[in-house]
Amino acid sequence: MAQDGCQPMERFSFAKNGSAQKSWASCPSSRNDAYPAGGGGGGGGGPAGGSYATRPYSVSGYVNGYNPSLPAYPPTRAQIEAAAKRGGGGGGAPARAGGGYSGEIADQMSAQIRFEQRRGGGGGPTMPPPPGQDFSKLSETSGGLTYGGHGAWDGPAPRGDPTKPAPGTPYYVRAPPEPAHDPSKEERDVKLGVGEDRGRLPVLGCDAAHAAIAIPLGYRHIRCGGSDDPHLPAVAAAIAAAGPVGGRDALFVSAKLSPSDVASGDVAAATAAILASLKIQKLDLLSIEWPTGDAATLARTWSALEALVASGKTTAIGLANASVPVVESVCKAATIKPVVNEVEAHPLMAHRKLVGVCRRYGVVAAAHAPLGGLHATLLTHPKLLEAAKLGGGGAEKDGRGVDGKKSAEELLARWSAQRGVPFALDAGASEETVRAVANVHAFRLTNAQKVLIDGMEPPPREGGVRFVNPPAGIDFAFDDPFLGGVARPGLDLEKAGAL
Repeated sequence: MAQDGCQPMERFSFAKNGSAQKSWASCPSSRNDAYPAGGGGGGGGGPAGGSYATRPYSVSGYVNGYNPSLPAYPPTRAQIEAAAKRGGGGGGAPARAGGGYSGEIADQMSAQIRFEQRRGGGGGPTMPPPPGQDFSKLSETSGGLTYGGHGAWDGPAPRGDPTKPAPGTPYYVRAPPEPAHDPSKEERDVKLGVGEDRGRLPVLGCDAAHAAIAIPLGYRHIRCGGSDDPHLPAVAAAIAAAGPVGGRDALFVSAKLSPSDVASGDVAAATAAILASLKIQKLDLLSIEWPTGDAATLARTWSALEALVASGKTTAIGLANASVPVVESVCKAATIKPVVNEVEAHPLMAHRKLVGVCRRYGVVAAAHAPLGGLHATLLTHPKLLEAAKLGGGGAEKDGRGVDGKKSAEELLARWSAQRGVPFALDAGASEETVRAVANVHAFRLTNAQKVLIDGMEPPPREGGVRFVNPPAGIDFAFDDPFLGGVARPGLDLEKAGAL
């Protein structure tokens, strides 16, 4: 919009004063009686309040169709040549004797130049030129068809966009920069519950078998089994030995209802037995370990868990080894929603879809076998070994004095933490592994390591590799890890033999 309040309308043709503004009569500048008097039309000044044709300025503050604070543009060579071919271009006007041409374009641009020269101090209305223009440098030769210095910018040449890469530099960096790792900003736990406080699940956890050495190392999640777990008394002793600082109030203690606990039909009694063995009054999380039976059985068991929350025996309830359809069915029917689904999760069974579906329902996906049961197929995978050879991760030296090199177990634990999936170390992990993984927040996987470990996941048609199987004697079958949720037509067609 012009400074005088007029909107630039469509360009139609040059007026005698060089204006390209339509609807000039409605512009405040065209009604201003303060214009200085000057000589004739076509840019020569004119009397105050004169007609549109005799106005010395382009109406609405525009010169040649452009804001005068910006450089004005001379006619293009195509316009000049077109006028020459028309023999003057203005109604068949004859060519000039000196070889120049007259006509609409040539005449109007000549008039515009004469006006701007006078505006710069050459015998007409004298006003300071717009910023960046010096009209005194304007010239006209060869019958008005050669323009020198017209609309010249007196300042330095434009530098362009400083954020653009320098000449010869690729626009896209092939190797993205490594993010700086700040252990103080690491997420050490994850909030449970949507719209309610169900506690916080620590990212770093371990099986009950490691409680005695893990709690002093800083582990805050101790994962226990059912009422028949032989390690429950050892967990009770480790909690008591930790004292008031690192003991019960600082720990997140979870337990699972085993198939035998569910089959007994008395979930409350099984939970009371777990609490008695642990010598605590309340669990932080109680989950169904293997969701077996039909939908009615699962619904009855879940109702019993909801009653345990109401009675104060547990803060939160969850699932374990639940597939996408089970998670969806429980979330839709439950009064108290599950907050956790613990599944076997490692690079050979990433459960990407399950993790995503759980998060959409506000359920935290956690890994109860991040090391894949310490199976050699996982620990000696070529890509994992290659990643272990690479240094980095933001930790020059860890507590053991290792210079940037991490074991396969450490990389697997960090892979889980870095993707936002809390984990609990396998029961069979060695003491050395438990001590090493305690530093999981002190480093990060480099981009190259992350790409290698992500690339370990088998293609969908293979369905991943499981190392943890359900106990014998129960009716449990793993669902396709890609089943449920958003449809995967490509995989469905492949299974049907259409691909």
